[in-house]
Amino acid sequence: MFPKGGFPHILHCYGKASNILLGLVKESQQDSSTPHAISTDVYEHINRDIFVLAARLVYFICDPTVYKQFLAYRETDAQTLLDFLQDLLDLLFFLAIKPVIFEALLRLSRASGLHPRCFALSGLQKVGQQVTGGGFGNIWKGLVHGQGVSVKIMRIFEDSDIKAVLKEFSREAVIWRQLCHLNILPFFGIYHLENRLCLVSPWMENGNVMRYLAHQNPSTDDRLSLILDVALGLEYLHNKKVIHGDLKGLNILVTPLRRAYIADFGVSSIANAMTMRFTHSTVTAQAGTARYQVQELFQVENPARIHFSSDVYAFGCVCYEVGPTRLFFPQVVK
Repeated sequence: MFPKGGFPHILHCYGKASNILLGLVKESQQDSSTPHAISTDVYEHINRDIFVLAARLVYFICDPTVYKQFLAYRETDAQTLLDFLQDLLDLLFFLAIKPVIFEALLRLSRASGLHPRCFALSGLQKVGQQVTGGGFGNIWKGLVHGQGVSVKIMRIFEDSDIKAVLKEFSREAVIWRQLCHLNILPFFGIYHLENRLCLVSPWMENGNVMRYLAHQNPSTDDRLSLILDVALGLEYLHNKKVIHGDLKGLNILVTPLRRAYIADFGVSSIANAMTMRFTHSTVTAQAGTARYQVQELFQVENPARIHFSSDVYAFGCVCYEVGPTRLFFPQVVK
């Protein structure tokens, strides 16, 4: 069971106490007669408290009964927990328990329909016309404080379940926000535009790798360099227990320096930190692109589930697509 008042109440009390202590530290820094060691001691105590809070939270959510209570939080309490979980993930320590925290953040976000408040962006402007569209969103070019950005705007059909689409967008944002690698498209944040959720990332003038190959006709060395970039990005994802789920040329972007970014985490999932099951309920062949999927996913009886090996198969298809020889079976005419 969660302690009396619930874990959000503990976080609220801790936040108030920390603010008081930090206020005293600020005052002491303005007083030259106050020893610097006092502020150092306060920060050390706060760090120890954070470790204790993180340990207690992980202990609670590793209990299946308590985990159900955790996932049942809504509105303000859920928001408090989501913000705390994201703060823990942003710290440089807690490496051993980050997979558990990551999964808890993803599941609570999906259950509550909320996301950490630090995702929010301001000052976005749409530019021009729609560039392209996907399963859940349309892509526009935009500007944030003068910088060109890509804006994926939530698409709502007449028969859409708005809550379901909103949860899918939030889930993609939560996964994407945790990723940081030279070959993963950076995530800038979330913007609310005309009552729709938008995912914001850097604008890539070269577009996806298929467009780049068609327009630039790069050398063999450049093609192999792009393939290596994708391999390194995919290795990073799998080390983070993330399955991309829809790796293909259209989801690989090319930077101005001709490096490859893996993009679009709309059908991605993460492995359960303790059971190695996956968090996304639709990790089947229907969630990805058929041409890049292994045949076992399409079996009528007992179809396979998308796994790390599914991404590896898709990567093989990308190698054929991007490499200097692009025919899968050159001896086959049809």
